[in-house]
Amino acid sequence: MYGEQQLVQKIPRALPPQEIRARLQSCPKLPSLRSIHGALNELLSSEQRYAGQIGEVIRRDPGLTTRLLKLVNSAYYGLSQKVSNLEEAVFYVGIRQIRELAAMTPVIEDFKKVAGPKADTWRGFWQHCIAVASLTRDLLAAVHHKEDDTHYVAGLIHDVGWLSMATVFPEHWTEIQRRHAAGSSAMAAAELSVLGARHTEIGAYYLECQDLSPSLVNTARFHHHPAAAGNDAPLVSAVQIADLLASKSGLGQSNDLSYEDDNAWLYASGWETLFGPNSRLERESAQNTLRRSVERLPFLLECLV
Repeated sequence: MYGEQQLVQKIPRALPPQEIRARLQSCPKLPSLRSIHGALNELLSSEQRYAGQIGEVIRRDPGLTTRLLKLVNSAYYGLSQKVSNLEEAVFYVGIRQIRELAAMTPVIEDFKKVAGPKADTWRGFWQHCIAVASLTRDLLAAVHHKEDDTHYVAGLIHDVGWLSMATVFPEHWTEIQRRHAAGSSAMAAAELSVLGARHTEIGAYYLECQDLSPSLVNTARFHHHPAAAGNDAPLVSAVQIADLLASKSGLGQSNDLSYEDDNAWLYASGWETLFGPNSRLERESAQNTLRRSVERLPFLLECLV
């Protein structure tokens, strides 16, 4: 009898919002979201950009240097000779990609610190976040939104709730995954039943604990329902579409396995927010832009993470 009892798995209890918030205070912070490579971004935004100056700033960050050189020497660029000079790498890669690297590198490094010893098991998650960030920026550019690094960062952190949930509530996280993998519960239902909150709320709580911008908090909280994001609805709509497309395209690994319809991204509610009901041609043009972006992303993701 005792042996049988030992086989019974202890199910963690669901927690009230106050306890969830209190425990999230202990989760490692994301300091990079307060000031992402300020000196480099200022230089990239200036009217006069010199590869030498940009290379000098990049040289101060080993992680950024490594990613830039790995990227420029990848099959994606197909250069006949290996590039080891940062100024030359800046020339080949271009300002837009440098901006993405500058935004991505410190956030991913912070993510790894949050994940701790298990960081390597999250590689697919990092890749998914980078893909969503890139697609978000491409989509907002297609609808003529003024370029803003916040767009890219919002895509990067949209699913931070998964990471903070796994870090702060590991027993709940394991049970949620077990139930969903067994097919006994949809992911959203498992989250609510086991922990008492969805990953979207967990992510929003976590970012609020760090007094981060409402745009980033709203992205974490509403990226499945962007119409509820108020003034941030266009940004969150772009993240919703990018998230669905990245999941459908197998770009990295999303923990949300509820996207069973491959065409879900085409019918996402966010399109209505971005384009309205009477803009079929513009919408199709943006969709084609995203399809082209998806073609290049697998090569980039292998280099960046």
